[in-house]
Amino acid sequence: MQSERPSPLTSKWVLIIFGLIVVGLVALQAGPALSGDLRGNDDMMRMQQVRDLLSGERGWYDVSQRRLLTPEGGEMHWSRLPDLFIAAIIFLLQPLIGTRMAEGVAATLWPMMQLSWILAMVAICLKRLGATLSGQLAGMFFLATSFALFNLVPGRIDHHGLGLALTLTGFAALLSPIRNARSAFVGGACVPVMLSLAIENLPAAAFLIAGFSIAWIVRGGIEAGRLRIFGATLVVTALLTYVFDAPGAQGVRTVCDAYGQSHFVALLVGGAGLFIIATAAPTADTWRLRFALIAIAGAVALATFIVINPSCLGNPYGNVLEDVRTGWLSGVGEARNAAAVFADDAAKAVFYFGFGFAGVIAALICLLRAPDGLRLARSFLLAFCLLGFAISLWQLRAAMMSHAFAAIAGGLLTGFAFQHWRRKRGGQTALVLVLVALLASPAGWRLPGLLLADAEDEAETTDYDCTSAAALAQVAAAPSMVVFTPIDLGAPLIYHTPHYATAAPYHRNVHALSRTLNIYSGPVSRAREKMSRSGATHLLYCPGLNEMAAYAERAPDGFAAALESGNIPNWLVATTPEENRTGDPVLYSIVFDRN
Repeated sequence: MQSERPSPLTSKWVLIIFGLIVVGLVALQAGPALSGDLRGNDDMMRMQQVRDLLSGERGWYDVSQRRLLTPEGGEMHWSRLPDLFIAAIIFLLQPLIGTRMAEGVAATLWPMMQLSWILAMVAICLKRLGATLSGQLAGMFFLATSFALFNLVPGRIDHHGLGLALTLTGFAALLSPIRNARSAFVGGACVPVMLSLAIENLPAAAFLIAGFSIAWIVRGGIEAGRLRIFGATLVVTALLTYVFDAPGAQGVRTVCDAYGQSHFVALLVGGAGLFIIATAAPTADTWRLRFALIAIAGAVALATFIVINPSCLGNPYGNVLEDVRTGWLSGVGEARNAAAVFADDAAKAVFYFGFGFAGVIAALICLLRAPDGLRLARSFLLAFCLLGFAISLWQLRAAMMSHAFAAIAGGLLTGFAFQHWRRKRGGQTALVLVLVALLASPAGWRLPGLLLADAEDEAETTDYDCTSAAALAQVAAAPSMVVFTPIDLGAPLIYHTPHYATAAPYHRNVHALSRTLNIYSGPVSRAREKMSRSGATHLLYCPGLNEMAAYAERAPDGFAAALESGNIPNWLVATTPEENRTGDPVLYSIVFDRN
């Protein structure tokens, strides 16, 4: 039996066709996005930021949200980089198909572009790790059926997909068997852009810097030129992103939850240190000497980071008020730790963490059987699998990175199992292939959820439409007003209507979050007085909203509990009669002169 060795051209076209099929199948979910219904709060707020940019209401460097009326002034800390691509698509298409449809197309095209990019990077990484064609196909399939896809479907336009694409691109550059200037430039450019995009990418960025440094420590002189260019690119790209990305051009940025001065200077010092080392001592005699030089450069960079802003070594949400931390942040889905995820839904937790752990095991097995030339590359794969899995135990948001690298490791191992079956055939090798494919794939870790699903509970669940364009159509038709909303309805209100919201789920607006928690959990007798201080003239309520149910459970005698039980105070007057309502959200006028 011949081994699996199709021609490079054949392999390339097989991968391209498979990737196009995957993207095409995912694009079939574009219906809601094309009609303007995006996936989540951040996606809606992102599109609103793009609207403000295109209309001229906000400049490139100003990402505060003018219709988020909080004590902090609607302060945001988002990068403009995703806006650049979304805005370009809308700008080009709106003269042809109108603004609304152009936004829908952009909300579909941008995630599909990222998915295509990520699938290509998965295939490239697997090839550089020594995978067979079947392994590359398996890795791409595993990625497309993993949790990573959650942020790559139509309507997902926030920064998560772009962050993963840059992480995998930097990883592919690190694995490049041709240690040329291009791979060094790509890897060095990805790191500062990742940090500017979202500070949650800091661990992956640090691992990429460590990877290029370790490659020089292990391989010596043949990596010196690449390390020199990598360091120089770090310096240049760090400066460009700090100056030109938002919120930039504002002097000193002593922040920890975004790309701030401490991160910027540490990249400058670290990149300069790598450049100097690779230039002055490109062929340092021993790995111990090379290790010592890299350790000195890393220590100096870390020291500058600490001196400039030592608080950034701690939790980036350390300044969040305690009541906001316990009442809101602890309930944010992507911010939950493993214990909270298991407590909420054990079946989903098995999928999230089981597949991530399987990726660690698969990477370890592939490392143990690696030939000499691939040991370092597969060591890097194991390191990234461990990094993603460990961080996901702390915050679920990292499961996206964990699953992406688990897909690469699982695809690599499955390809080897398939190749072994082709050579040997027989029932035993077929059984091994099935077991590997099951345990190393996301599908295998979804089975517990399918087996444990309670059909009766699902049948009893009532779905309320609180955030769609249709549900908020009547609210949008009203003249502009200030509306007091639950935290999770602030972004939909701003996106779908011309109104102003008093709160939205963004941690820089902690006083607005605290005020909302206090009102909904507090007594009905104080709610109207406290709402008046926010400037709100109306209240938006949607029955069945998870946030409101949580408030009612936490404070059975509070304002939210009264609303949930139908005990509407007489100072709230519905603006639309019940028989004329077309959506679940109800807009109430707040009557301040009624006893």
